Amino acid sequence: MIISKEKNSAGNYEYHLVRMGSWEFFSDFSEFFKQQYSAIPLVKDDGIYTRLWKFSCGEEEFYFEHHEDIGNWFYSSSGDGQSNLLDNIANDISSRINGTD
Repeated sequence: MIISKEKNSAGNYEYHLVRMGSWEFFSDFSEFFKQQYSAIPLVKDDGIYTRLWKFSCGEEEFYFEHHEDIGNWFYSSSGDGQSNLLDNIANDISSRINGTD
């Protein structure tokens, strides 16, 4: 499993990057979002052990987050947490890593 899709306590979906939780992977995936989906970083909040970036992609905004103890994950900024875009990104990442482009 490359992406774990889970509901958080607020009822929104989070897409966790399984075994790709390092600080370096955060940078790699941020570049992937920008290059492959024309995502534009709106907010970059980098701490000592955490990172939280907000991206705009078309009509949608989403967050990409890193925490040293949890890893990397992304989620929609919409109220209901549903996102076809993020489902597509998760499927794209999984197929690229599994070599099933």
